[in-house]
Amino acid sequence: MRMRRGGTSCLGFLLGVALTACAAASAATALPVSVQRVAPAPWLERVDVLARVESADHTVLAAPVTGRVLGPFLHPGTVAAGAIIARVEVPGLAAQIRAAQANARLAATDLRRQQQLAQRGLVAQQSLDQARVTVQQADAALLALQRQNAQSILRAPFAGTLGYLLSAGTVVYRGTPVATLLGRGQPWARAELTPRQMRRVAVGMAVQWHAGDLHGAASVRSLGQSARTAGMVSVYVALPASSSLLPGQWLWLQLALPRAPAWRVPDAAVVWRGARSEVFVLRAGHAYAVPVQVLAAHGGMSWVRGALGSPATLIISGAARLQDGVAVAVRP
Repeated sequence: MRMRRGGTSCLGFLLGVALTACAAASAATALPVSVQRVAPAPWLERVDVLARVESADHTVLAAPVTGRVLGPFLHPGTVAAGAIIARVEVPGLAAQIRAAQANARLAATDLRRQQQLAQRGLVAQQSLDQARVTVQQADAALLALQRQNAQSILRAPFAGTLGYLLSAGTVVYRGTPVATLLGRGQPWARAELTPRQMRRVAVGMAVQWHAGDLHGAASVRSLGQSARTAGMVSVYVALPASSSLLPGQWLWLQLALPRAPAWRVPDAAVVWRGARSEVFVLRAGHAYAVPVQVLAAHGGMSWVRGALGSPATLIISGAARLQDGVAVAVRP
């Protein structure tokens, strides 16, 4: 009996040693990883779409003649109907007007002299008639030059938002755009979205726009009610009246569409195996692979959807070396 008890005691000792050795070997082979606690949160899907600026009443004021654009240049913004936008100075026109005025005065003086002489019977009726014709010709020439000068003045045909396309002193040809005038001071942008995207767009939703170095904020004004244009639905975005955007100009709109909750994880935690993506979660000292769908990635972070658990302890470093169920050791 003593020998049996001694044998049992020895066997227990050897078994304990073996288990300790196995545990030490397992700890030695565990892969070191870093972890992070994550929880699901709502995410926004960013949609970039090309849009075109429109306005109910707009015009481009062009130079009516060739010359140099002069002031007065108004401060860009809202102007009243009939306001002088700019004046185009035609080379030599001012001198021609002064010469025509002098000719008209001379012709008028000569007519009065002829009339006085005719009353005294000192000139023939033909001379008097010729003096009248000369006055009419001089007046007509002066009027033509004055009208040409009046046409060189650009006026606002209606009240609206003014924007200059060039600076004072610029030499222009006839038809060169000088300024734009947006009626009612309220332009908008029209874009086309898919019906699926439109289901998550609402009136009043905030929108970011950018066109080259110009950018700003806007809001959704109204939504189209049909998809007749190539299966797309129109969305109308109200732009600020003070913006420098021109009707017909193209710009990019950025809409943030709300979506169902997802997981925001570091890019390093996502492991790609061909077209399949997965992340590893820590459970009881082991790493378990969870298939995920990558929804978006930006700034070193990814939005993913999968059955991670809530909350989940996610392995964020060393994930590319892991296999499903492998033992891991969390680094402090």
